Amino acid sequence: METTNKTKIYNVIILDKSGSMSSIAKQAVDGVNETLGGIRSSQLKDPTQDNYVTLVAFCGCELRTIYDNTPIAEVRDITPNDYRPCCMTPLYDAVGTTITRLHPIVVENKSVAAVTIITDGYENASREYSGKAIKELIESYKNEGWMFAYIGADHDVEKVAAQMSIDNTLEFDKTDVGTRKMFQRESRSREKWLECMSERLGCEYASPEEREEALRNASKGFFGL
Repeated sequence: METTNKTKIYNVIILDKSGSMSSIAKQAVDGVNETLGGIRSSQLKDPTQDNYVTLVAFCGCELRTIYDNTPIAEVRDITPNDYRPCCMTPLYDAVGTTITRLHPIVVENKSVAAVTIITDGYENASREYSGKAIKELIESYKNEGWMFAYIGADHDVEKVAAQMSIDNTLEFDKTDVGTRKMFQRESRSREKWLECMSERLGCEYASPEEREEALRNASKGFFGL
């Protein structure tokens, strides 16, 4: 019998595909697929979940939407054809465009999103969003219970994340082994977060404010879960 009243959870991966990511392109593809596998596993373990995936890869040429709010059952592993690094790093535009497009859907379904940003360098090419605008957006969405994680290499990860108001951070070595370990940790953390959010979203709260506070607390310490 199909479970009713499922909890919708939106998994968002924003992946840098600027030219400097070329050295770990294969590892990035493999790592994203590991994360997708973890989401599938979470869905199977907990039939009360309805997981959706938004996966975008960005560079100065394009913001490539590989999956757009797609049910995890319809998501297939990506291939090297989906991820071909080149040119620059419009990080703010990629983040702003992706999360503002998803926000009305999350609000309508009274749910939350887990947003993971993966990059190996500083913002250097955005035209639509400033750092100030991104910080304000992220702060607003965090107050609604969204989880943001910033994963980076070859730059001051904690400083950049703090400038965007993101407190879940992870730095990785841009090597074969380092990239694989990073994606493994991200996948494990996401699976535990999904389990936690199923419990929090399934609770009854005395007020919307109590609900939002419970979701905010559950989205802290993502990599420590």
